[in-house]
Amino acid sequence: MRTEGRSRIPVTVNTAYGRIAIVSLTYRGATLYQYDMALEPCAEPISLGGDYDPADLPRAVETHLSCADGEFEKTLRAVGILHCDESWDAVHGLADALSRRLGVPTFEQRAEDCAEYKILHDESEEASANHLLVSLGSEVLVGIAQGGKRMPLRNGSYAEISRPLANSGEPEGEIVDRLVDILSILTSVFTVDAIFMMGSGEEALLAGVPVDLGNVAQAGNTSGELPGVVVVSQTSREMSRIMTAQS
Repeated sequence: MRTEGRSRIPVTVNTAYGRIAIVSLTYRGATLYQYDMALEPCAEPISLGGDYDPADLPRAVETHLSCADGEFEKTLRAVGILHCDESWDAVHGLADALSRRLGVPTFEQRAEDCAEYKILHDESEEASANHLLVSLGSEVLVGIAQGGKRMPLRNGSYAEISRPLANSGEPEGEIVDRLVDILSILTSVFTVDAIFMMGSGEEALLAGVPVDLGNVAQAGNTSGELPGVVVVSQTSREMSRIMTAQS
């Protein structure tokens, strides 16, 4: 919770009160994370695999939570669904199915929205009121913020720029260079002090080619055509904090 004009007072969080489960959906598959009420991980991430039909996910989540805690019904407080890219089909209705199966509230967030919120509200030096947020996944999405506010684009909050990159079979370096060229055009049109880049892990699958996010950031930082490129952390702890920032 963020407050303005109020003095900060110490708050003690009873971490034993319950848990929050987050199901992260990426092109690699689904992963289950568990956090206590202080948003600290309370279990190792569990891979649910990549072959599940969305209709089977509620049962799989329930099974793994039951194995970790025989009385999870008494401690589980909420389930979040984090869409890290758009590679999962037929996810509509998944939140309702999880809520009915587990008997707890369920909320959904796109990873891009969570990261954008964190960037715009972060008080660290890394935050920037004028930035591009580039999400690398089964699609390449670009969001633009000016003056601390996200700009509405023609098709919503993000522009999809995958098509110019979609020459399957090319070397990673050529795909990265093309992405840098596209971003340099945007920085010549808008005021951009920083570019934040995120994926569903340390690499993204672009045009069928695994691309390392670090290589993209390095190419952007050394090209001389872009402002500083920062890779947004996707550790389980950071994911939990940006996931629940607006909930």
